[in-house]
Amino acid sequence: MLEVLQIDFDTLRTIRQASELVPMILGLAISYLAYTAYQQNQSRPMLYVAIGFMLVLFVQAPLGLVLIYLLELPTPVLNIIVQVPEFIGLGLILYGLWVPRHD
Repeated sequence: MLEVLQIDFDTLRTIRQASELVPMILGLAISYLAYTAYQQNQSRPMLYVAIGFMLVLFVQAPLGLVLIYLLELPTPVLNIIVQVPEFIGLGLILYGLWVPRHD
């Protein structure tokens, strides 16, 4: 029974990297829908929501890959840098949901 669960670390790393694609695709889809809603309604808060989702769900993985493979930064520094777009994106989503709409 336990033999099925034994996976080598290279396979596990590949599965983990592939699983990063799902949030990226979902982030692009949500951002696209929010941006088209912004274009249709000219609702500025929806633009903030669209940019926020793009930063939270899409920017982190490519930024992390660039920082890991091109600059070879240590993991703690990498984690701090990769969290910056997440914090900004969450702030933009909160602002977009909080700010009153002006019709």
